Amino acid sequence: MEKLVKQIIRRTPAPNLLNWPNNWGLKLISLIFAVLLWYFVVGEDKVDTTVYIPVEIVNLPKELIISNQFKKQLEATVSGPRGLINSINRQRITRTINLAKATPGTIVIRNEPETIQFPRGVTVSRIQPTHITLLVDELVEKELPVQARTTGAPANGHELAGVVFEPPLIKISGPKAVVGREKILTAKPIDISGLKGPATIQVPLELRPALLELMGETVVTANVVIREKTTEKTITDIPVRVSGADSAKKVSIEPDRISIRALLPLSSRGNQAGLIEASVATDELSVGVHRLPVKITAPEQIKIIEAVPPTVTVRIGRNPGK
Repeated sequence: MEKLVKQIIRRTPAPNLLNWPNNWGLKLISLIFAVLLWYFVVGEDKVDTTVYIPVEIVNLPKELIISNQFKKQLEATVSGPRGLINSINRQRITRTINLAKATPGTIVIRNEPETIQFPRGVTVSRIQPTHITLLVDELVEKELPVQARTTGAPANGHELAGVVFEPPLIKISGPKAVVGREKILTAKPIDISGLKGPATIQVPLELRPALLELMGETVVTANVVIREKTTEKTITDIPVRVSGADSAKKVSIEPDRISIRALLPLSSRGNQAGLIEASVATDELSVGVHRLPVKITAPEQIKIIEAVPPTVTVRIGRNPGK
């Protein structure tokens, strides 16, 4: 700036009173302005201070990611006129790193004074850190299932039927070195002590440090299915009824009663035959002999294992009265 002022003063000729130019007024104003500017630049106090410059990464290919932590702010010691130094904080000055041509691997970036666009007239004496190391890796995306772990035991006579997570899959993306080897995520243990029925519990994931740094604290919803324990029983003498019978036809079933093997809750008492229905569909069947499967209908708490026998013989003839 000082050199610029001196050049202006040298280029401004001294006034010649004998040959006074027509634009003397304009030249006089220029001279005064140059003198004031020179005084402002040369006469202003110079200061030394430390400023902080943010690091900005630009043009990183979308298939790549920076996998390491690096300093996001540089510390620069600068000197110059107080006005210029004060203006630095009002300007958007950054250390821009262009990674348009980056490939997977280690990149070392040196921080030289000329890499930061400080205003003219500001002198940089020190930058810390002197270099930035970047580990560039492939960006990997995965959807991983969550594995459940439980502690304790349900109430007496009950058992754990399973744990269903919401969402069932967790989508993560990050460096190949971190995400590439992951196959499953594990939830922290779920305490099911004393439970008598289904429960919904918020469970955090148990993540190794690298994943925790990548994903942060992550919580999933665990739907814990607790059911009453069951015992196998055989229920006999269940009648087989006919559905869709045509009144113009005579239908007979052999055998007309069957047995059922089923899993019943331990709390069940007595014969459950009244809760179970067996039927065969005879609609649209022609006259003759047919072998049909038996359809079993039972309440949700009764789990059918098998019907004995699973099929019956159905004879269809014409009703003499029709």
